[in-house]
Amino acid sequence: MLHEQPSFCRICAAACGIVVSVDGDRVDRVRGDLDHPVSRGYTCSKGRALPEWHHSTARLDRPRLRGAETTWDSLLGDLAASLGGVTDLAGADAIGLYLATGLAYDAAGQVAASQWLPAIGSRSFFTAVTVDNAPVLVAAELVTGQPMLNPVWDPEEPGLLMLIGTNPVVSHGYGTAFADPIRRIRDYRRRGGEVWVLDPRRTETAAIADEHVPIRPGADIAVLGAIASALLADGADVDELAMHVEPSAVQRLRAALAPFTSARAADEAGVDHSVIVRLVDAVRSRPGRLAVMCGTGVTMSRDGVVAEWLRWVVLILSASLDGEGGMRFNRGAINRLRRPSPRAPGADRPSVLGAASRPELPRVLGQLPAVAIADEIEAGNLHALLVTGGNPITACPEPDRMRAALARLDVLAVVDVSENELTQLATHVLPATGQLERADLTMAELTAVRSGLQATAAVVPPHAERKPVWWMLASLARRMGADLLGGAEPDALTDELFLSGLLARAPFTVTEVFAAGPHGLDVPHEYGWVRAELLPGNRWNIAPNEMLERLGGLTDVASDRVLVPRRDMGWSNSVRYGGTGLEPVAQVNAADLPDGATSITLRSAHGAVTVSAAVDDRVPPGVVSVTHGRAAHSPGSLTSSSIDVDPLTTMPRASGLPVTISRSPSIDDDTLPTAGARPEEPDTRPSKE
Repeated sequence: MLHEQPSFCRICAAACGIVVSVDGDRVDRVRGDLDHPVSRGYTCSKGRALPEWHHSTARLDRPRLRGAETTWDSLLGDLAASLGGVTDLAGADAIGLYLATGLAYDAAGQVAASQWLPAIGSRSFFTAVTVDNAPVLVAAELVTGQPMLNPVWDPEEPGLLMLIGTNPVVSHGYGTAFADPIRRIRDYRRRGGEVWVLDPRRTETAAIADEHVPIRPGADIAVLGAIASALLADGADVDELAMHVEPSAVQRLRAALAPFTSARAADEAGVDHSVIVRLVDAVRSRPGRLAVMCGTGVTMSRDGVVAEWLRWVVLILSASLDGEGGMRFNRGAINRLRRPSPRAPGADRPSVLGAASRPELPRVLGQLPAVAIADEIEAGNLHALLVTGGNPITACPEPDRMRAALARLDVLAVVDVSENELTQLATHVLPATGQLERADLTMAELTAVRSGLQATAAVVPPHAERKPVWWMLASLARRMGADLLGGAEPDALTDELFLSGLLARAPFTVTEVFAAGPHGLDVPHEYGWVRAELLPGNRWNIAPNEMLERLGGLTDVASDRVLVPRRDMGWSNSVRYGGTGLEPVAQVNAADLPDGATSITLRSAHGAVTVSAAVDDRVPPGVVSVTHGRAAHSPGSLTSSSIDVDPLTTMPRASGLPVTISRSPSIDDDTLPTAGARPEEPDTRPSKE
């Protein structure tokens, strides 16, 4: 009999409320929950495609050991023995774990994965953070001492919103995650807010903004530098600033920013000088009411960490952090932040030893650089790798080299929900429950537009032999002589019981959280608490030595034809939800695409890839917009794991990369599992009504 059950979507951090129609163990339909206080009935094409995805023939159902289906007992026993053999031969650090976005919104699985590795004595922890998000964490740590501190946009407080290299209409936000992005942005503008989009492409978000500035890739630093320099010249409240920033730091910053004029910004951005002047004036006219968000178009560039730092600088100089009207900080219910260990203002960030094969690269938030995975395998330092919720082949540079390195491992254990290239390579395949088969909590509370917490029960029971990730890792740890559950038997616990342990410091009880369910509980907004409770010396470190040195050594933006990343509506990284066809991998201006070509070869200094292509007038001449995640046509083939790797963030350069274009024979695109629902075409008509 058909019945409906409320839940929330866990494809991205927006966590939209959904209502799932179920007939027995069959998921029939997903629609937006009209009563959800944040998403208000909205869900995107990916969320609506969950039924087809859930029942896809590509889903993993049973454990697999060296290519043959087996029982959980046999698989875990063999895996524990194999990993024990690696430890005996080469030490615990020869076992690595790679944690990626597929586990980012599985709260229990994410926590268990981060606990399992230290429980068995290994420090070889890799994540996808160091291929997309590390500049955000490093910049936050430099300025505040706390890498997880994240400014959040408040759409209810009209001011000026600057979006740089990010397209929230498709991605639902980066740094601030929010549902129903088109309506949110239009409502913000209707209240008097002003939206500027700085992006080479005229994105779906740019189409509904007040202003689109088509800057050259990499020019964001020059533009942010010019804004900061202008604010220091005559726009900042010096008395207010002195209360929260060391005066000597202001002087050092003023000197470092002196070369960053509006004329230089206009020249590097490739736009008229008057546009930059108007942008600077718009920032000056909204003191205390500025919000700035950057995306992967910035973080994946050569100096993404400098741009992220300058974002903090502009927000601090305009008095738009930690106060009403500007960007706030969510205190969180689970991830309650604490004041970091004292460090002298202006002191360098301490160096942390990284991978033995790449001693020049530090750890980032305790994580080894993902670009070192192949190096560590080739050097004989890594003998076994447990991959949870991702695929290093599609995420990292040099996919052919990564593929060959992974094939050399003694153990490649893959935790996933669907069949893919990595599961075909794996020695051990561990089929995980999908989001509709497990209970969950929201874990992205520090980046969500909502300050609060929501929960859901499983919508349907696990199919076949699928198991929760926390159960797999707790069971494996137990067989290896370690413990993740305080002595409890994994089979004696439920998802809810495991999740209850995450709420030890929360202001709510487990009963309250699960009684509130997908509609959730709010944590009140607070202002001023970061400066009062978290900042070392109660002051922003506005002029870190590392950033001032980088600022002085920057080169001009290249004028070559360059690559920029793009996210398509129906995709979440390498997983496609819905769609009757595939968007071309590359979008190119007519001036750059060989006449009549539908397939092109892109070449960089590091490699080449042949992809499907189409003319798109939203892309300016000299820019090639390429989506990521297509296994057979990965832009990772154009990037390097050793050249242009940022020395602070360990990030490979994947945005603003010089490329050439040539015609190629037509190709067939990936034939990846899809859910079959037609993605919506966003209504991007400008509106102020």
